[in-house]
Amino acid sequence: MRISAILIFLFLSFSIYGQTRKTSDWINFGSNHVSKWIQVAPGKMGPNALPVPEMDYAQVPNRSGFEAGTHFNVMKGDTSISSFLAFDWAVVPEKVAVKIWGFPTETFRTNNEVRDDRQIYYDDTGWMTGGGDIWISTFIQIIKDRNKWPDVVLNYSLKTTTGSILHARYTDAPVHYFYAAFGKSFFPENHFLSEVRVAGMGGFYIWQTNKVEMAQDEGPLFEAGVKIRHKTISLMNEMGGYWGYGAYDFLGVKSFAAPIVYRAKLLKEGERFDWKLEYRTGWKDYKYTTFIFGVAYRFNVN
Repeated sequence: MRISAILIFLFLSFSIYGQTRKTSDWINFGSNHVSKWIQVAPGKMGPNALPVPEMDYAQVPNRSGFEAGTHFNVMKGDTSISSFLAFDWAVVPEKVAVKIWGFPTETFRTNNEVRDDRQIYYDDTGWMTGGGDIWISTFIQIIKDRNKWPDVVLNYSLKTTTGSILHARYTDAPVHYFYAAFGKSFFPENHFLSEVRVAGMGGFYIWQTNKVEMAQDEGPLFEAGVKIRHKTISLMNEMGGYWGYGAYDFLGVKSFAAPIVYRAKLLKEGERFDWKLEYRTGWKDYKYTTFIFGVAYRFNVN
Protein backbone atom coordinates (compact mmCIF):
# COMPACT_ATOMS: atom_id res chain seq x y z
CA MET A 1 0.00 0.00 0.00
CA ARG A 2 2.81 2.37 0.88
CA ILE A 3 4.64 1.54 -2.35
CA SER A 4 1.50 2.26 -4.37
CA ALA A 5 1.06 5.60 -2.63
CA ILE A 6 4.67 6.52 -3.36
CA LEU A 7 4.28 5.57 -7.03
CA ILE A 8 1.10 7.62 -7.34
CA PHE A 9 2.84 10.61 -5.71
CA LEU A 10 5.78 10.35 -8.10
CA PHE A 11 3.44 10.03 -11.08
CA LEU A 12 1.47 13.12 -10.06
CA SER A 13 4.65 15.07 -9.40
CA PHE A 14 5.99 14.20 -12.83
CA SER A 15 2.65 15.03 -14.44
CA ILE A 16 2.59 18.47 -12.85
CA TYR A 17 6.28 19.32 -13.18
CA GLY A 18 7.41 16.86 -15.85
CA GLN A 19 9.29 17.54 -19.06
CA THR A 20 9.07 15.63 -22.33
CA ARG A 21 10.64 18.08 -24.81
CA LYS A 22 14.29 17.95 -25.87
CA THR A 23 16.72 20.41 -24.30
CA SER A 24 19.78 19.45 -26.35
CA ASP A 25 19.46 22.54 -28.55
CA TRP A 26 18.74 24.93 -25.69
CA ILE A 27 21.24 27.51 -24.48
CA ASN A 28 22.52 26.94 -20.95
CA PHE A 29 23.08 30.27 -19.20
CA GLY A 30 25.24 28.79 -16.48
CA SER A 31 23.79 27.00 -13.46
CA ASN A 32 22.77 23.51 -12.35
CA HIS A 33 19.10 24.34 -11.74
CA VAL A 34 16.25 23.64 -14.18
CA SER A 35 15.99 27.41 -14.63
CA LYS A 36 19.46 27.44 -16.21
CA TRP A 37 17.90 27.69 -19.70
CA ILE A 38 15.57 30.59 -18.87
CA GLN A 39 16.78 33.93 -20.14
CA VAL A 40 16.15 36.65 -17.53
CA ALA A 41 15.08 39.35 -19.95
CA PRO A 42 11.74 41.18 -20.46
CA GLY A 43 11.20 39.71 -23.94
CA LYS A 44 11.58 36.14 -22.67
CA MET A 45 9.42 36.24 -19.53
CA GLY A 46 5.90 36.98 -18.30
CA PRO A 47 4.32 40.45 -18.53
CA ASN A 48 5.06 41.38 -14.89
CA ALA A 49 8.60 40.05 -14.55
CA LEU A 50 10.46 43.24 -15.52
CA PRO A 51 7.73 45.88 -15.96
CA VAL A 52 8.22 49.28 -17.53
CA PRO A 53 7.54 51.87 -14.76
CA GLU A 54 4.28 53.76 -14.67
CA MET A 55 4.25 57.48 -15.47
CA ASP A 56 3.74 59.71 -12.41
CA TYR A 57 3.59 62.97 -14.42
CA ALA A 58 5.98 64.57 -11.88
CA GLN A 59 3.25 64.84 -9.27
CA VAL A 60 3.34 63.47 -5.73
CA PRO A 61 -0.20 62.74 -4.47
CA ASN A 62 -1.77 64.78 -1.69
CA ARG A 63 -3.78 61.83 -0.33
CA SER A 64 -3.04 58.25 0.64
CA GLY A 65 -4.97 55.31 -0.77
CA PHE A 66 -5.46 51.67 -1.61
CA GLU A 67 -5.71 50.40 -5.17
CA ALA A 68 -6.87 47.04 -6.52
CA GLY A 69 -6.99 45.88 -10.09
CA THR A 70 -7.02 43.05 -12.60
CA HIS A 71 -4.60 42.69 -15.52
CA PHE A 72 -5.61 40.51 -18.48
CA ASN A 73 -2.55 39.71 -20.60
CA VAL A 74 -2.76 37.85 -23.89
CA MET A 75 -0.35 36.83 -26.65
CA LYS A 76 -0.23 33.83 -28.98
CA GLY A 77 0.36 30.78 -26.77
CA ASP A 78 0.32 32.64 -23.44
CA THR A 79 -2.66 34.04 -21.54
CA SER A 80 -2.68 35.27 -17.94
CA ILE A 81 -4.84 37.09 -15.41
CA SER A 82 -2.97 38.96 -12.68
CA SER A 83 -4.31 40.58 -9.54
CA PHE A 84 -2.80 43.93 -8.57
CA LEU A 85 -2.68 45.65 -5.17
CA ALA A 86 -1.05 48.90 -4.08
CA PHE A 87 -0.87 51.11 -1.01
CA ASP A 88 0.05 54.77 -1.53
CA TRP A 89 1.19 56.60 1.59
CA ALA A 90 1.46 60.37 1.31
CA VAL A 91 4.14 60.78 3.98
CA VAL A 92 4.21 64.54 3.35
CA PRO A 93 1.32 65.41 1.00
CA GLU A 94 2.54 66.69 -2.38
CA LYS A 95 6.16 66.33 -1.27
CA VAL A 96 7.07 62.75 -0.23
CA ALA A 97 5.20 59.50 -0.89
CA VAL A 98 5.87 55.77 -0.54
CA LYS A 99 4.10 53.15 -2.63
CA ILE A 100 4.04 49.41 -1.92
CA TRP A 101 2.67 47.55 -4.91
CA GLY A 102 2.73 44.21 -6.65
CA PHE A 103 0.95 41.17 -8.04
CA PRO A 104 -0.38 38.84 -5.31
CA THR A 105 -1.49 36.20 -7.82
CA GLU A 106 -1.09 35.33 -11.48
CA THR A 107 -3.13 32.61 -13.19
CA PHE A 108 -1.61 31.64 -16.54
CA ARG A 109 -1.55 29.13 -19.36
CA THR A 110 1.59 28.84 -21.52
CA ASN A 111 1.68 26.29 -24.34
CA ASN A 112 4.72 24.19 -25.17
CA GLU A 113 5.60 26.23 -28.26
CA VAL A 114 6.12 29.33 -26.11
CA ARG A 115 7.82 27.21 -23.43
CA ASP A 116 10.29 26.01 -26.05
CA ASP A 117 10.94 29.58 -27.18
CA ARG A 118 11.56 30.65 -23.56
CA GLN A 119 13.40 27.41 -22.72
CA ILE A 120 11.08 26.59 -19.81
CA TYR A 121 11.85 23.08 -18.56
CA TYR A 122 8.36 22.10 -17.40
CA ASP A 123 5.61 21.08 -19.83
CA ASP A 124 2.26 22.78 -20.23
CA THR A 125 -0.16 21.01 -17.86
CA GLY A 126 -3.01 23.50 -18.07
CA TRP A 127 -3.86 26.60 -16.08
CA MET A 128 -1.58 27.35 -13.14
CA THR A 129 -1.58 29.96 -10.37
CA GLY A 130 1.40 31.42 -8.57
CA GLY A 131 2.41 34.41 -6.48
CA GLY A 132 4.07 37.51 -7.86
CA ASP A 133 6.56 40.17 -6.82
CA ILE A 134 6.30 43.06 -4.36
CA TRP A 135 7.77 46.47 -5.17
CA ILE A 136 8.55 49.47 -2.96
CA SER A 137 8.72 52.91 -4.60
CA THR A 138 9.66 56.28 -3.10
CA PHE A 139 8.69 59.63 -4.66
CA ILE A 140 10.19 63.01 -3.72
CA GLN A 141 8.91 66.29 -5.16
CA ILE A 142 11.92 68.52 -5.87
CA ILE A 143 10.25 71.38 -7.75
CA LYS A 144 6.55 72.29 -7.88
CA ASP A 145 4.69 75.33 -9.22
CA ARG A 146 7.72 77.54 -9.80
CA ASN A 147 6.75 79.97 -12.54
CA LYS A 148 8.07 78.66 -15.87
CA TRP A 149 10.02 75.76 -14.34
CA PRO A 150 8.62 72.26 -14.86
CA ASP A 151 7.65 70.19 -11.82
CA VAL A 152 10.31 67.62 -10.91
CA VAL A 153 9.95 64.33 -9.00
CA LEU A 154 12.69 61.84 -8.10
CA ASN A 155 11.83 58.14 -7.83
CA TYR A 156 13.65 55.07 -6.53
CA SER A 157 12.01 51.63 -6.74
CA LEU A 158 13.14 48.20 -5.51
CA LYS A 159 11.67 44.75 -6.18
CA THR A 160 11.65 41.85 -3.72
CA THR A 161 12.10 38.21 -4.79
CA THR A 162 8.77 36.64 -3.90
CA GLY A 163 7.94 35.49 -7.45
CA SER A 164 9.10 32.18 -8.93
CA ILE A 165 11.31 31.84 -12.02
CA LEU A 166 10.34 28.20 -12.77
CA HIS A 167 7.78 29.08 -15.46
CA ALA A 168 9.54 32.31 -16.54
CA ARG A 169 6.85 34.48 -14.93
CA TYR A 170 9.16 36.37 -12.51
CA THR A 171 12.91 36.75 -12.06
CA ASP A 172 13.41 35.55 -8.45
CA ALA A 173 16.21 38.15 -8.25
CA PRO A 174 16.53 41.82 -7.25
CA VAL A 175 15.49 44.60 -9.62
CA HIS A 176 15.68 48.33 -9.07
CA TYR A 177 15.33 51.51 -11.05
CA PHE A 178 15.48 55.26 -10.49
CA TYR A 179 14.47 58.26 -12.53
CA ALA A 180 13.74 61.98 -12.59
CA ALA A 181 10.31 62.96 -13.93
CA PHE A 182 9.45 66.37 -15.41
CA GLY A 183 5.95 67.72 -15.98
CA LYS A 184 4.21 70.94 -16.93
CA SER A 185 0.50 71.78 -17.02
CA PHE A 186 -1.27 74.11 -19.42
CA PHE A 187 -4.79 75.41 -18.90
CA PRO A 188 -6.61 76.09 -22.20
CA GLU A 189 -8.95 79.04 -22.34
CA ASN A 190 -12.03 77.07 -23.31
CA HIS A 191 -14.93 75.44 -21.51
CA PHE A 192 -14.12 71.81 -22.37
CA LEU A 193 -10.48 71.07 -21.54
CA SER A 194 -9.61 71.75 -17.91
CA GLU A 195 -5.90 70.87 -18.20
CA VAL A 196 -3.28 69.54 -20.60
CA ARG A 197 -0.18 68.14 -18.90
CA VAL A 198 2.97 67.14 -20.75
CA ALA A 199 5.53 64.96 -18.94
CA GLY A 200 8.64 62.90 -19.46
CA MET A 201 11.16 61.02 -17.41
CA GLY A 202 14.64 59.56 -17.68
CA GLY A 203 16.63 57.24 -15.47
CA PHE A 204 18.30 53.85 -15.18
CA TYR A 205 16.94 50.28 -14.91
CA ILE A 206 19.01 47.47 -13.33
CA TRP A 207 18.27 43.76 -12.91
CA GLN A 208 20.10 40.55 -12.06
CA THR A 209 20.34 37.80 -14.70
CA ASN A 210 21.39 34.14 -14.59
CA LYS A 211 24.17 34.57 -17.14
CA VAL A 212 27.63 33.64 -15.92
CA GLU A 213 29.24 36.09 -18.37
CA MET A 214 26.88 38.97 -17.51
CA ALA A 215 25.31 38.62 -14.05
CA GLN A 216 23.70 42.07 -14.22
CA ASP A 217 21.93 43.83 -17.04
CA GLU A 218 21.13 47.54 -17.02
CA GLY A 219 20.39 50.47 -19.25
CA PRO A 220 18.71 53.85 -19.69
CA LEU A 221 15.04 54.27 -18.80
CA PHE A 222 12.84 56.76 -20.66
CA GLU A 223 9.18 57.64 -21.09
CA ALA A 224 6.92 60.47 -22.25
CA GLY A 225 3.22 61.11 -21.82
CA VAL A 226 0.37 63.55 -22.34
CA LYS A 227 -2.63 63.85 -20.02
CA ILE A 228 -5.79 65.64 -21.12
CA ARG A 229 -8.34 66.38 -18.40
CA HIS A 230 -11.97 67.42 -18.60
CA LYS A 231 -13.20 68.11 -15.06
CA THR A 232 -12.79 64.73 -13.29
CA ILE A 233 -12.11 62.62 -16.40
CA SER A 234 -8.56 62.25 -17.75
CA LEU A 235 -7.21 60.57 -20.89
CA MET A 236 -3.51 59.65 -20.96
CA ASN A 237 -1.27 58.49 -23.78
CA GLU A 238 2.21 57.27 -22.91
CA MET A 239 5.16 55.54 -24.55
CA GLY A 240 8.48 54.46 -23.11
CA GLY A 241 10.68 51.67 -21.86
CA TYR A 242 14.31 50.85 -21.16
CA TRP A 243 17.29 49.60 -23.12
CA GLY A 244 19.59 47.08 -21.45
CA TYR A 245 23.04 46.00 -22.57
CA GLY A 246 21.41 42.75 -23.59
CA ALA A 247 19.52 44.62 -26.30
CA TYR A 248 22.62 43.91 -28.33
CA ASP A 249 23.75 40.39 -29.18
CA PHE A 250 25.95 39.17 -26.33
CA LEU A 251 28.28 36.25 -27.08
CA GLY A 252 26.09 35.40 -30.04
CA VAL A 253 22.86 35.32 -27.99
CA LYS A 254 20.11 37.86 -28.59
CA SER A 255 18.93 39.02 -25.20
CA PHE A 256 15.50 40.64 -25.77
CA ALA A 257 16.30 43.35 -23.23
CA ALA A 258 14.68 46.48 -24.66
CA PRO A 259 10.95 46.60 -23.91
CA ILE A 260 9.09 49.56 -25.41
CA VAL A 261 5.39 49.86 -24.51
CA TYR A 262 2.46 52.10 -25.37
CA ARG A 263 -0.28 52.83 -22.81
CA ALA A 264 -3.68 54.49 -23.18
CA LYS A 265 -5.50 55.20 -19.90
CA LEU A 266 -8.89 56.52 -18.94
CA LEU A 267 -9.22 57.81 -15.38
CA LYS A 268 -12.36 58.94 -13.54
CA GLU A 269 -11.60 60.70 -10.26
CA GLY A 270 -14.06 61.02 -7.41
CA GLU A 271 -14.11 62.37 -3.88
CA ARG A 272 -13.17 58.95 -2.48
CA PHE A 273 -12.92 56.51 -5.38
CA ASP A 274 -10.97 56.65 -8.62
CA TRP A 275 -11.68 54.28 -11.54
CA LYS A 276 -9.17 53.34 -14.23
CA LEU A 277 -9.22 51.54 -17.58
CA GLU A 278 -5.98 50.90 -19.45
CA TYR A 279 -4.89 49.41 -22.76
CA ARG A 280 -1.24 48.42 -23.14
CA THR A 281 0.71 46.93 -26.01
CA GLY A 282 4.35 46.41 -26.88
CA TRP A 283 6.41 47.84 -29.70
CA LYS A 284 9.49 45.80 -28.79
CA ASP A 285 10.24 42.97 -26.32
CA TYR A 286 6.73 43.13 -24.84
CA LYS A 287 4.64 40.64 -26.81
CA TYR A 288 1.45 40.95 -24.80
CA THR A 289 -1.71 42.95 -25.27
CA THR A 290 -2.87 43.96 -21.80
CA PHE A 291 -6.21 45.23 -20.55
CA ILE A 292 -6.39 46.66 -17.02
CA PHE A 293 -9.28 47.57 -14.77
CA GLY A 294 -8.57 49.22 -11.43
CA VAL A 295 -10.25 51.06 -8.58
CA ALA A 296 -8.59 53.15 -5.86
CA TYR A 297 -9.89 54.43 -2.55
CA ARG A 298 -8.34 57.76 -1.47
CA PHE A 299 -8.23 59.27 2.01
CA ASN A 300 -6.41 61.96 4.00
CA VAL A 301 -3.95 60.84 6.67
CA ASN A 302 -3.51 64.18 8.43
